[in-house]
Amino acid sequence: MVITSHPRILHIASGDLWAGAEVQLFTLAKTLHSGLGVPVSVVLLNHGRLEQQLRDTGIGVTVLDESNLNGIQILFRLVQIIREQSPDVIHTHRQKENTLGSVAAVISGRVPSLRTSHGAPEHNTPWWKIHKRIIHALDWFCGRFLQKRIIAVSDELAFHLQQTFPQEIVRVIENGIDIQDFKQQQKRLNTSNTFLPDFFRIGLAGRLSPVKRVDLFIQVARYLRDYHPDLKASFHIFGDGPMRNQLVALNRALGTEDFVFFEGHSDDIVKELRTLDALLITSDHEGLPMILLEAMAVQTPVIAHAVGGIPKVLDQGACGILVPEHLASDYAAAVYRLANSSQLRSEITKNALKRVATNYSAELNARRYLAEYLAVSNQSQ
Repeated sequence: MVITSHPRILHIASGDLWAGAEVQLFTLAKTLHSGLGVPVSVVLLNHGRLEQQLRDTGIGVTVLDESNLNGIQILFRLVQIIREQSPDVIHTHRQKENTLGSVAAVISGRVPSLRTSHGAPEHNTPWWKIHKRIIHALDWFCGRFLQKRIIAVSDELAFHLQQTFPQEIVRVIENGIDIQDFKQQQKRLNTSNTFLPDFFRIGLAGRLSPVKRVDLFIQVARYLRDYHPDLKASFHIFGDGPMRNQLVALNRALGTEDFVFFEGHSDDIVKELRTLDALLITSDHEGLPMILLEAMAVQTPVIAHAVGGIPKVLDQGACGILVPEHLASDYAAAVYRLANSSQLRSEITKNALKRVATNYSAELNARRYLAEYLAVSNQSQ
């Protein structure tokens, strides 16, 4: 029998962080559940903010705490949950969850599964790290032979994935955000800038890991102070991660401590974005960062490395400033140009808001996923 009604969807994710992938999963699940009436449930491997956000929305959540359960135990519990809930499609996120979810789906009666690849791997695994190479191999095997679709969040990421997986199973579904929710949040926010009000505030938000190139962000601050001392600017780093101590040491070594500030993790990054005069995205590579869509939605000007899905989202520079060369001097030049042109700031933020509302809405994203769910459900009949 061909399924024509909404399929039941079970998401499997880590849930240990509240970063871009987690925000996108929450937005998708919420829109499917509340906006489109699709039955959605979620299994997480960690307690945390994602769990609470989903529960507050009325979505059923089961936590199989990986700090207390090993991989085999989680696999058996997943099989039990799948048999109890009888989902029509299983949607996995991240490497460990891809493997456990797709294997459990097969064991439970060949339930179709798909995955979302939220970004390219940060680096290649050295040959001597055998354990990690085995994990990568298992993830590849499950994607290649057990899962029906591999969803990329950008065209560039899809091209990368097609070098490893069959082209016919790779799809592109760009991230989306709930514009109406953002408008409601903005009404509630006090957007006055009470910290260094006379300064042009420049921010970076993300996990303090190598791929985000926070070191380059600090170098931009040093370059601006050295070559454009007339610009009064402060730099704010929102996030935490394994490189924090190293980056704090770099900040000290470059003598930028008086104007580069580590703000730590924020539970309300939208509020922080509203206090910024510019958001920098200095990553080596990206899929389609949620922070980019969020900045566009709250009309914070964006200066970003022209990589991954970013140029397309920014309409090749009509909705933000793209930096092709990954150099502190080039980012600094873009900041200086933006800071000295209110007309440019007004133009790109106006364009950005219109573009994100038209092309990157949560509903459009959810409907595209729903089409894939229906396709793989029908394939399995």
